[in-house]
Order: sequence, then C-alpha cells, then structure tokens
Amino acid sequence: MRSSRPIDKILRQVLSLSLAPLAGGCGIDTSGFEPIPCTSDHATQYLAGVAPSEPADYLELREFEAFTEAPEVHTRESIGEKCSAATDRAACEMAVAAATPRQGFSLGECGPFCDHHILIVNKGDEVTVIDTPDGVRAWLGPVDTPADAVLAASIAGYNIGCGSRDTAGVKAAGDGYEVLATQTTSDCTPYERTLYVLSVGADGAVRELESEVIESEDGGCVGRRPAGLVRRGGRGATRVGAYFANIAQLEAASVWAFEALGRELAHHGAPRPLVERARIAERDEVRHARVMRRVAARYGGRWQEPRVDPRPVRSLEELALDNAAEGCVRETYGALVGMWQARSARDPLVRRVMTRIARDETRHAKLSWAIDAWVRPRLSPAERRRVEEARRGALDAIAEEAGRVVDRALVVYAGIPGEQAASRLARNFVEAVAASS
Repeated sequence: MRSSRPIDKILRQVLSLSLAPLAGGCGIDTSGFEPIPCTSDHATQYLAGVAPSEPADYLELREFEAFTEAPEVHTRESIGEKCSAATDRAACEMAVAAATPRQGFSLGECGPFCDHHILIVNKGDEVTVIDTPDGVRAWLGPVDTPADAVLAASIAGYNIGCGSRDTAGVKAAGDGYEVLATQTTSDCTPYERTLYVLSVGADGAVRELESEVIESEDGGCVGRRPAGLVRRGGRGATRVGAYFANIAQLEAASVWAFEALGRELAHHGAPRPLVERARIAERDEVRHARVMRRVAARYGGRWQEPRVDPRPVRSLEELALDNAAEGCVRETYGALVGMWQARSARDPLVRRVMTRIARDETRHAKLSWAIDAWVRPRLSPAERRRVEEARRGALDAIAEEAGRVVDRALVVYAGIPGEQAASRLARNFVEAVAASS
C-alpha cells in the first residue's frame, strides 16, 4: 500500500468494520474511564505507573512464545535505568541479560498456546526474576495506582487493550478501582466477546460488577504460495482436520516461497533489509507449519509434505507480478482472515495459534508492500500497468470467493468467516486496498 498508514492499522480497521457488534439499548456506561496508555508498538502499557510494595531502580517485562521448545525472548516494556544504583554495574547488567524464563505468566486470556511473560526487577546489585502470577501479586502488594489495578486484572485473565475508552479503561472507585476489560467465549457458539466492569480492591482481588455481550458472530489464513507448487489437498477424519492439514501444507510450502524470494531479491540487487526480512519470514513459516500440523492432528487431519517443482530465478517483472497478486493481495487478506479466526474460533487453542500466525502474516504483508514500493520504479510503464492489472485481478478473485458456502464446522471450530461475514470482510478489504494504493 502506498499510503503512509501502516498496514497493520489498516487491517485492524477493516476487521473492526467487518465485525457485527450487537445493537444495544442501555449498555455499560463507560464514561469516566481513562484509556490505557500504549507502548510505542501499540501494545498495552503495564509497567509505567505501577507502585510495588518495594521500589526498584529498573523494571523489564519480557515476552516469549509459550508453545515453542526454544522460545525467543524479547523485551516488551521497560522503565527506569538498568543497574543505575549497582556497585558492580557490569555484573548487574550481565545478570539482567542472562535472566531466562522457567515458567512464565500470561497477561489477559491465555492457555498453553500464547505469549508468556517474566518480570525482571533490579534494585541496587540485586536482580530478581518473577515468572508466576502469584509472584507478580506478591511483588505488587497493595493496589495503589490505576496501573496496579490494570496489572492485577490482566493477571486474573481479562483482556485490557489500550487507546480506547469503549472497551478498556480504568477509574478510581471507593478504596480501589474499576477496570473495563473483555473476554471471549471458549466453550460455546456463536463466538461472543463480553465487556466487563471489574472491581479491583486494594488487596488485588478482582470481581465482576457488570457484563455485556458486545460482539456476537455466527461465523484461511495461509502463507505465500511458491511458484511451482503442486497442490495436494489435506486429508482427515473430519472436515476440520482436513482443512488444518491443508493449511499446514500451505504453510510448509511458504517456506519454499520465502527462500526463493530471498534469493531473487538478492539476485536483483534489492536492499539488504528486504532480503533479510524474506529470510526471517522463511523461519516464521517453518514454525507455522509445525504448529499447524499439531492442530491438524488434534482434529484427525493427515498432513502431506508439499511438492514444489524447482524454478529458475524469475525476471524482475515476474517477481513484481507474483508479489502484487500473491503478497500484496492474497497474503495481506490472509493476515486479515487470520485476525478474524483468532477472534472467532470456538477452540481456544486455535485462537491462540491464529493470533500468533496472523501477527507474523501481517509482517509478511508489510514485506510484500515494501517490495512493491522498491520494485515499481525499476519497471517500465507497460510493466507497471501489468502489475496493477495483476493486483486488480487478485482483488476481484477475493471478492468472488467471499460469497461461497462454508461448512458450518469450519465456521465454529476453525473460525472461518461464514458467507455474510466473509462478504463484509472482503468488501471492506478491497475498498481499503483501493483507497490506500
């Protein structure tokens, strides 16, 4: 997208427009709640404003994938100056860097397939790693600030977003606080998202005061397909199992696609960051395929290794044509569908998996549009016209496929949008791409 607006924000807007919120009369009164601040990555800010029972020089919240054998740990948020009061600063900084998770705690709704966290607390020379919910509660002590209340509610399993007063917020109430938060259904259909007003006492106890269903939906995110892919459909004892087996095969095929893309970008002299992003995407798809194989097996699916016929390095125009249709449209739309599945699937495991995959696929979509921006000036006017025609053709195909009948089991368990929902999603997506191109 040649718009200055980030792709992830555009996709979130399309998703929001496509969801079917319940029309309500007298709902929860959200006036008086202050919005939750966001980090620079538009994630909920948990540490700024917390007042633990014992002050610290430095706090760091690290995040890692709970469903991988060797998780990559990265810093989500930090406040203060690391080891600022240490007598041996070098040793202190080494201890902070070496902090690793043993268990981990979740923030918001979670299960075994989601991001977990550890909290690193530094005071003087002391470095402490907190990696359990009870540990966080003990460290926090009495709830004295709005940030304390938000952290306590998140530890209790409620989703608290940032930047919006409608579905997330906090305000003082008596001796404690009230917090706006949400949860989604996990054991019934249709998919429902419920808004709660929570009471968070000074002792950290969380209880529900009010609730209201704000979304109800009777409702395939797949990676980039490589040139030369020979399609072999997934099989399974159930329709859902066969679907996930097919997705696992396509995710595995995407490993080939990004490996070839990285080679071709390097061959044509693309900037090093673009080449490296293609290689990172290749590694993402290895993980996606592995996780989707597990999900397929859960539903009786039988995964088959993809077959990809070798192809020579393509011309710059061929690369641009494929990227316009496969990356800028199909993969970008796939990320959007993945976001939908992450909200709508009945199975909580599927929701966790699709949340992570959709996040990665959004990064891959950004890569596609970055490649498009790099390659277009290097094409002739006639070549650019053909690239634009390929993009329009892919958008038309998305719109045509949206109205097809979807198996009810896929809507319920896999979170695939049903006919009406898919039509809304596709229509809003096509309009957003047209407005941003």
